[in-house]
Amino acid sequence: MARLAPLRVRKPVAGAVVVLLAGALVSACGGSTTPQAEPGTAGVAAAGDTAAGAATGTAYVLSAPAVAGGYPQGQPSAQLVQQVDGDLKQTAQRLGVSGTPVHAYYDDRADGAWIFYNGVTGAGFDPDHLHDLLDQPPATKDDGAGDLLSTSAVDADPGPHGGRAVCNTVLVQNAMLSTAATTCSWFTTTTAAGITVVIKGDGTNTKVGFTAADVAPIMRAIRADVEQSKSR
Repeated sequence: MARLAPLRVRKPVAGAVVVLLAGALVSACGGSTTPQAEPGTAGVAAAGDTAAGAATGTAYVLSAPAVAGGYPQGQPSAQLVQQVDGDLKQTAQRLGVSGTPVHAYYDDRADGAWIFYNGVTGAGFDPDHLHDLLDQPPATKDDGAGDLLSTSAVDADPGPHGGRAVCNTVLVQNAMLSTAATTCSWFTTTTAAGITVVIKGDGTNTKVGFTAADVAPIMRAIRADVEQSKSR
């Protein structure tokens, strides 16, 4: 199965090499170790599209407010946006969802990272099917450039609006360091969206990568502000 190639931009930071990985609604094929569910989510996402608002038939719409989850909008470099948007288009085609697109770039100034938010408001989505397209077995490969790429997928708590959520992580290991990039996606019958956190690599980052445990809470915080019920 084809997997989106991770974006790799290497810059020296404190004498090391920082690897930036980007993707929106990333299509992953698993990881090098048996993936564990996000802490505290056992049995939550597995309930399918029957939780919270989904159980009452609530229809949601997506927006892009100036501030979401406490993060203000910002503007990443044109090169980074172009590369991430390219991955988004490929994955959107794979998921087969269509509707009204929405996206924004939020600035995580505390961690020195960009939060890429991309989504679609539509109708008739199957949250279980979309979740399963991204929930794939672990896999590891050598990219031929000295990096060992491991991909993994774990269920995540989608938050109070219900639906399904999954986090996909790409772990890159080489002789100098290990770093991870994660996209957490959620799905309802009317919305499909994903959050990807990418370090800026300008010396302001506090981490060299983000795991599912890092990104899932950010996803839920962003979702709470960008997704509203149609009745509002």
